[in-house]
Amino acid sequence: MPAAAHFPRSRQRGFTLIEVMIAVFVLSIGLLGVAALQLTAKKSSHQAWQRAQAVLLADSILERLRMNPSAAASYHTGIGSSALGGGTRTTPGQDCSTQSCTAAQMAAWDLWNWERRMDGKAIVDSANRNVSGLVDPHACIVFTAVSSSFPNTGQLRVIVSWRGTTDISDAVTSGTACGSGSAGSVDSRHQVIVNTYVVDERGLG
Repeated sequence: MPAAAHFPRSRQRGFTLIEVMIAVFVLSIGLLGVAALQLTAKKSSHQAWQRAQAVLLADSILERLRMNPSAAASYHTGIGSSALGGGTRTTPGQDCSTQSCTAAQMAAWDLWNWERRMDGKAIVDSANRNVSGLVDPHACIVFTAVSSSFPNTGQLRVIVSWRGTTDISDAVTSGTACGSGSAGSVDSRHQVIVNTYVVDERGLG
């Protein structure tokens, strides 16, 4: 009777449960890092967009004012409770986009439109929700005439502030806070300040 054949026993290789757990742990750490990086990038992108919008808004009202220099003093809001933002301006009685307006009416129209752009009301989606604008915006225009003889010639300061996603060490101070209450002085409030000079050539006569 022939002897039974003996075959060499092959050694099976594979991953143990501990190795699998370690691999999953390392992969999870990597994925968390990627997620954190994406969140940081999104915050930075949003903050950069908000600052770009603030600069554009400040430049736009300066251009509107320079086109209407004889009413420069009418653009003055001060830095207190009369600050723009949040729908504080009532709809002007004269639609200057389709009708002729005086210099003062044009100033009121410009300020109303400017606030709507800040609040994001100029662009809405299908559900009538604002899809643009700054987060919790406040805007102030401070005009100081050079003298009573030239009421529409002088220094102009435009302040546009908004609530950022992070606190900053050089947040607004009491001297430059636009708006009243804590919204004008919290550490997360970022702002853009533009200083310039306006000359009403017609008033210089």
